[in-house]
Amino acid sequence: MPIPIPNSKMRLGIVHEDARVIVVDKAPGVVSEPGRGHAADSVLNALFATRAKQLSPLGEARDYGMLHRLDRMTSGCLCCALDRDAYDFLRLEWEAHRVRKSYLAIVRLSRKLGEVGQVGSCDRPLAEKRVQGRLVSVVDAHGKPASSRWRVLARTARAMLIECEPVTGRLHQLRAHFASLGAPIEGDPIYASFEKLLPLSKAEEPPLGLHAWKLSFAHPDGGQVDAQAPPSRKFLDMLGAHGIGMDA
Repeated sequence: MPIPIPNSKMRLGIVHEDARVIVVDKAPGVVSEPGRGHAADSVLNALFATRAKQLSPLGEARDYGMLHRLDRMTSGCLCCALDRDAYDFLRLEWEAHRVRKSYLAIVRLSRKLGEVGQVGSCDRPLAEKRVQGRLVSVVDAHGKPASSRWRVLARTARAMLIECEPVTGRLHQLRAHFASLGAPIEGDPIYASFEKLLPLSKAEEPPLGLHAWKLSFAHPDGGQVDAQAPPSRKFLDMLGAHGIGMDA
């Protein structure tokens, strides 16, 4: 990845910042880092507009400070380190699965709902494979270990609001796990059906009912960071369409 181009026109919500770590609230539809078709409109481009002096020295080897990524249509907490030592410390925390990530998900109900109880977990192994040219995760007995936990916050006849935690960090883990349980995440263009992996255009792409709600991790200087990003308007509108409120 080349050094990100600063983009001062992009606005970022910040849910935590200190001298060594920043957690931003990524909007749905925004990519995490520059890539094909997104050379200057990612979260990193926005961060470089005001923090290039801190992030540039980390270099490509340390992903210019970015410690994890969110899918483009997923909103919520995204964390970057602001110096090399902070990045190295937090990279180890991520790899040791000591970082706690809590998501909100809106899932559609189906006849297989019996596998999604009020509180539960899924430990189906996942393997990455290419389907119609797109890298996806599929349940595979020979795949890598993957563990997700959840509790239901509210439900209607057609959908549920779930707080879920990906204990491991596989590609599209929550999306693949819930789809495999017969309760795909609302608006998912990939795992709801493998017949049409991507919409014809961004204009046709529905909102995704997945929000990175909370992020908790040890701070490099001691203590703990507990960051929380409020659900986006699109997420709340999806909830409202199902007759569910966040105070449910």
